[in-house]
Amino acid sequence: MSIFTFGRKGARENEITTLKAEIAALKAAPAPNTRIRRLVTSWLPHFLRGDYTLQNSELIFSAVSRISNALSAMPVQLYRGSTQVKSDLNDLISVEPNPNMTSCQFFKTLEACKCTEGNAYAIKLFDPGGVLIGLRPLDPLRVRPVMETGSMELWYRIAPEQGADYYLHNFYVLHVPFMSTNGYSGVNPVSVLFNTLSYSTEIQKFSASQLQKGINAQVVLEAPANLGQQQKTDMINDFMDTYRETAGNILLLESGVQAKTLNLSPVDSKLFDVEKISRSRVAMVYNIPPHLMGDYSDTSFSSQEQQMLEFLMLTMLPIVTAYEQELNRKLLSREQRRTMRFKFDMDAILRADAATRADVHQKAIRGGWETPNEARAEYGRANDPNGSKLLVARDLTTLEYIVKNPAGNPEGGKSNVSKPNMPA
Repeated sequence: MSIFTFGRKGARENEITTLKAEIAALKAAPAPNTRIRRLVTSWLPHFLRGDYTLQNSELIFSAVSRISNALSAMPVQLYRGSTQVKSDLNDLISVEPNPNMTSCQFFKTLEACKCTEGNAYAIKLFDPGGVLIGLRPLDPLRVRPVMETGSMELWYRIAPEQGADYYLHNFYVLHVPFMSTNGYSGVNPVSVLFNTLSYSTEIQKFSASQLQKGINAQVVLEAPANLGQQQKTDMINDFMDTYRETAGNILLLESGVQAKTLNLSPVDSKLFDVEKISRSRVAMVYNIPPHLMGDYSDTSFSSQEQQMLEFLMLTMLPIVTAYEQELNRKLLSREQRRTMRFKFDMDAILRADAATRADVHQKAIRGGWETPNEARAEYGRANDPNGSKLLVARDLTTLEYIVKNPAGNPEGGKSNVSKPNMPA
């Protein structure tokens, strides 16, 4: 059951029992027209909403923005083998999932929902003829998974802003959970970090209150004996009058009174340790390397490439795999999945590292598995008339030439190198 469900013990089981007949009718009905209302607001308190946390927590915003930006920067294409498929379905996923969003915005929105609410939902939109024409993100706070006990099929209860709730079979909904123990309801990472965020907020409030007090020196007066209330008041008034009259340059202290200054810093050094711990915990929950959250204390990498590879392997690879499998499962038929698949280009993130990118192409060309024209295409350059053949180091000639002339004889004659005697 969702962590946002309050007060109704056993509510899910009761609803399943009550709505079995309705679900059966929905299963027998034709595919619904899935043009829906905008799902924007929610009845939940603001302090439980992920978007509120995203707007008011620098740590959560940093973690979510790094992951969602990395995912949206990876072009996604439909492939048949190693060849891109030019089709309406490929255009829908890679360019325009719906009239209001680009592919970049679509996947960034889904990932932001997943990292703040625990689930990312998108509904499949069909035309009257049953052809898929778009994908639209859903507010995760208005969607709740419901498992039918009889058939064990997954349905989704959707609560629009106006009108009655309705149900959709999981075939019509793309769903990628953050982390799940039952397979269909994601855990909210913000709730996991509730104590960490609350403690960090209190520390920030304390630091702000200290900052408002300023760092001016404060004075402590020490009297030689216990003073009455009136004597204390008179001593303080005399001190303040003298302090103001002389602008703090000359102070006359009588009867053994001593004045000491008390220097207060608006930020205690321990606050930086608390912030470091908070960053580390947020990084652990979101599976992000700490150095991407600004914690460089344990960084041992000597190059940007090594840091980015760690991020791609530990953080982005599981996320990309989850999206790819959901797209393949929900948008391709079983027959199509035998030869076709959606794929995110994770190498696109390395475009900013020019040295690494050039080294990869150089090794690919010299290794014989990429042509110069394929490398030129990556940089947006036109094909070269002599760049369509695979090359191999020797030093560099065409692979075709090496096959026809294994001994380097231009005439293709036999090699003069004698073969070693082999045992019978």
